[in-house]
Amino acid sequence: MNVALCDECNPLGLKQPAATQVHALAAGGIVLFVLFLAVVGRLALADVGPFTGVVRDVVAVTGGLEVTLTVTNEGTSSSATTCRIVEASRPVGGPGQMVQTPKVPAGQTIEFSAPLSMFGDEPTALAVDCQSP
Repeated sequence: MNVALCDECNPLGLKQPAATQVHALAAGGIVLFVLFLAVVGRLALADVGPFTGVVRDVVAVTGGLEVTLTVTNEGTSSSATTCRIVEASRPVGGPGQMVQTPKVPAGQTIEFSAPLSMFGDEPTALAVDCQSP
């Protein structure tokens, strides 16, 4: 007799596993993998941030503006973050440009410059909001 499973796993002696057995095994594997990713993600992001950012300077350069930001990592782990730069007059819902920060050491502040192309080439008042994981 040619059966696909051992006698213990297949007490009815089915030639092939039932579709529900196969689908339950696949679904169970997916659920376990998602839980594994959640735990790994939580461990990777533990003690990172929150981050605060301040616009220090805005100058015109060829092709747009260059903004100088000061970013503080108030967490206990070093990490980079993403900051959204918007016009100060339209901080909510206005157009914005995302900027990736360099790695910010835990509990420290860094200052860096980034090019902007979204706000034209005339210096304007800008605001920044830095994401925390």
